[in-house]
Amino acid sequence: MLFKGTDFDDNLSLNNKIERLGGDFNAYTDYISTVFSISALTEELDNGMQILRDMLIFPKFSEEDLEKEKGVILSELRASLDDAEEITHKNLYYNAYDRSPLKYDVIGNEETITSFTSDMLKDFHRKYYVPNHAILVIVSDLEHEDVIEKVEKIFGKWQIQADRPLDLVFEKNIPGRHTAFKDMEQSSLAFLYTFHMTEKEKLPLRILNYKLGVSGNSILFRELRENRGLAYDIYSDLDLTENIQNFLIYTQVPDESLDEAEELILSILSEVKEGKYFQKDDLVIMKKVLKTSIFGTLDNIHDLSSFILDEMLNHEKPTMFEKDLEKLNEVTLEDIISVSRKVFDGPTIYRLRGLSDEDDHTDQ
Repeated sequence: MLFKGTDFDDNLSLNNKIERLGGDFNAYTDYISTVFSISALTEELDNGMQILRDMLIFPKFSEEDLEKEKGVILSELRASLDDAEEITHKNLYYNAYDRSPLKYDVIGNEETITSFTSDMLKDFHRKYYVPNHAILVIVSDLEHEDVIEKVEKIFGKWQIQADRPLDLVFEKNIPGRHTAFKDMEQSSLAFLYTFHMTEKEKLPLRILNYKLGVSGNSILFRELRENRGLAYDIYSDLDLTENIQNFLIYTQVPDESLDEAEELILSILSEVKEGKYFQKDDLVIMKKVLKTSIFGTLDNIHDLSSFILDEMLNHEKPTMFEKDLEKLNEVTLEDIISVSRKVFDGPTIYRLRGLSDEDDHTDQ
């Protein structure tokens, strides 16, 4: 709705201003934040920030535009119900948690979407869209002092409001195995593990994630695709956000291979905890891969700004990667095996079976 108009511009005028930047203006919402991003020439930094300021501080929230936007979001929601990967992730999280907000998908459902009013949005905006809840990340070739001057000029009158800390309490996933049915060609399979990691344990876990399910020569990819021919693709994903920390594994396979794939993945994880698949040479390679990833992030303004934002949201210094590079040399195979034993215990498993079962399309 912030893209629909401000106190100074209607929808058309606002979008014309954005277009004249000659760059990209976008936004997304995840579980803990809403992020607005601008990519444009440095010469357009002032104009870009002024548009962002107007959207953040002076949104119109007209009832007419809200009704139109509800239709857009409902369409997005319904489209997601046709996506096996999205459905699997949603239901995996729904079954993995009891009280955590992670239980519920960010987009909501038809009932919540249709219930919103302009006054509700204005009230939410007034409470939470305040500078003391905001982080501004700017990646450019300008001097720091010059950027500070621009920010103070454009955002300096944004008034601090009463602080409203969010109560994000960590919740361990509920171990279990759940099955649902959908008329589709393939079946999907997902595993979720949650945990509390110390700062020292995060780096070995990142290395483990790359080796297990991120690199092109990952353990899961090699075993399920190259050696068994069970899946076209399989991946792991690691989230170390404060109070959300989890490890996810996802794949799609023919339904007749679903049980075999599940058993194989659990067997692989069990063997990882015993130290199989890891040699000293592997550790050297994994460290190189992680270094490559870090330097690749530093070379890309989009990735770098996202990285800095994530670090700030986790109350960490954006320059922590420098220490990570130093600490890489200290990580041992024992460290990696130790964190694997801590993580891979008691998964929530969700299976979306590609069967047309008229009797039962619900969770089992």
